[in-house]
Amino acid sequence: MSASESEMLTALHEATLAIADGISLPRTLQRIADTARVIVKTKFAALGVIEAEGGQYVLKQFITSGLSANAVRKIAHEPIGRGLLGDIFTSDGPINVKNIHEDPRATGFVSGHPVMTTFLGVPIKYRGKQLGNLYLCDRLDGQPFDDNDEQMISLLASHAAIAIENARLHEELQTIALRSERDRIGMELHDGVIQSIYAVGMKLEILRIHFEFSSEHERQYQSILSDLNQIIEDIRSYIRNLLSARDEQATLKQKIENLVAHFQDFSGVHVNVNVADELPLLTDIQRHNMMQILREALANVAKHAHASKVDLTITEKEKEIRLVVSDDGKGFDPIIIDSERSQFGLRNMEQRARRINSRLQIQSNPGIGTTIILQIPTSLGFS
Repeated sequence: MSASESEMLTALHEATLAIADGISLPRTLQRIADTARVIVKTKFAALGVIEAEGGQYVLKQFITSGLSANAVRKIAHEPIGRGLLGDIFTSDGPINVKNIHEDPRATGFVSGHPVMTTFLGVPIKYRGKQLGNLYLCDRLDGQPFDDNDEQMISLLASHAAIAIENARLHEELQTIALRSERDRIGMELHDGVIQSIYAVGMKLEILRIHFEFSSEHERQYQSILSDLNQIIEDIRSYIRNLLSARDEQATLKQKIENLVAHFQDFSGVHVNVNVADELPLLTDIQRHNMMQILREALANVAKHAHASKVDLTITEKEKEIRLVVSDDGKGFDPIIIDSERSQFGLRNMEQRARRINSRLQIQSNPGIGTTIILQIPTSLGFS
């Protein structure tokens, strides 16, 4: 064994011990990506976490190493796992490419992405289940990746698989415990505290029936009832927030249905929902910003539209996901409203759309309602 090989094995051993210490999944993933870059001495490394959705693998997280935070911000999109990156999802072993630009599977680099030449991708598997992939680009010495690099990263991948599975198990156990506690608190608030407040209100009503109230007593009585009703509503809102937090692991469709249910309960406006069961081409960042835009759009309906009905559709078309929120309210003049965009939350929606390189259209006229259209691209650069 050469001195360099011995050095690499020592580094791998130390790295796997450090990785095994982690129970925080984000920290574990970052350690694995950093370790891959260090032991093979490359400029760039990344770890992609994948999940099966709708009969195909989808890239859910993408952790980088070797890129500054500023460099990451300049990249137009996270990859979604197509082309060269996607090939590793179903690969049984490493994929070693000497020149990315000449490989027919590569789809090019998105705007702001650093140029890379050599590529090594290795699947991370646990008991035959694909958990993710390790990606490395451009050795520091300028040479292509060799057999030693493949073996070293494959060894790291096998250790990483165990570490990822352990961290996931730890998170799942914490989530189960947290959900159980939230359910218990919510039940106690609903069945205990709210019922006790109702009982106080009933006792006040009995007092009012049996004793003659002066006008001042009547005023105080109504004020107390108003306070009690507000307390009940605050507790109900707290319970809804608990249930919303409990549902963080829900599918996108379930989250939308929960949001719509709360909106209907609060506003009394009926919503027709037409959403696909799965939208696997969206990244976590895209899903998050889309949900926030939808939340803002529904809030605008409740505050300003005076609508009786909302149509909400999310469709998957070629190279884009389209969200459409349309109400039958009073509408507005887009020219007049332009100076008050922040008041109506339009600026927030526009900023979120730009954050995921999406197109936001707001169509409205007085008396014909408002339609908000969000178009999210799904064909993303070097992916």
